[in-house]
Amino acid sequence: MALKLMEYEEWLYTLGNRNSCSKTDLDATFMATKWDYYNQSGVTRPCCNCQIAVSDGLIVNADIFQNPGDTLTWQAFMDRYHDYTGKYPCRPVADAGYGSLDNYLYNLKNGIELVQKYGNFGKKKDRRFQKRIYNVLNWKQTEEGFLICPEGRVLDQYEGDNISRTRGGNLHISQMYAEKGHCEGCPRRSQCFRFGKYRRVGKNVVMEELQGKVDENLGCEEGKGLCRQRSIQVEGAFGILKQDRGMTRFRRRGLKGVKMEFLLNCLGLNLYKYHLFWLKQRANNLIGKLN
Repeated sequence: MALKLMEYEEWLYTLGNRNSCSKTDLDATFMATKWDYYNQSGVTRPCCNCQIAVSDGLIVNADIFQNPGDTLTWQAFMDRYHDYTGKYPCRPVADAGYGSLDNYLYNLKNGIELVQKYGNFGKKKDRRFQKRIYNVLNWKQTEEGFLICPEGRVLDQYEGDNISRTRGGNLHISQMYAEKGHCEGCPRRSQCFRFGKYRRVGKNVVMEELQGKVDENLGCEEGKGLCRQRSIQVEGAFGILKQDRGMTRFRRRGLKGVKMEFLLNCLGLNLYKYHLFWLKQRANNLIGKLN
């Protein structure tokens, strides 16, 4: 029994903040990957989370992380960029995996504009999602900010706060509101909710204000252009690394070896891009001399 407990302690020390690891590579974490085109296999494999930042076609920052989600990689990734350049990027566009309360507050602290999407950013414009009238995101609001249910009732009865802490240690406060009298005799009660005597909704004032700023920054023409450039440049760089360079699997084990292999591939891509640019400039100069 004592030996087994020692073994458990050793594995917990090895895992750290992770939930799993590989016995053949203790630094690798089991993650759900796209085994086939439709990702229907349900197979998890030992992996590392690769992150890159691209500007004007060149990779300006790259790193390897052990956690499968992108939310917890944002701050460390930005700090690495700051350590090498001495400044933070002004408008680093990212997908919805990076949008969280911790990351938004981190951006405000370091003078970074809020241009990272959040989880429900794309759903708000989805027509099929907008037809779900019982989803709180599709409910209208009064001038005071109270939600209006599909039956036209205003949920303005304050019931208290749900207070918790995020992984980054910040307070997450949700103000709970309800409309008790109407829900008990509502004919659409079974369609609106299943559990409890009445419908309760939470309102995070801070997060909604930050998400509103994100909608404002990404809703303008400049923000739409930044989103298009993110899709073209970042996904294009990953496509070259995986399809053209064949970097679908790492050949080294251990976090240090994997990071070195990944950074060398990123450096090779930058040299390749610079060589193409040099050839293009040389061709243009020759054409100019002939003319």
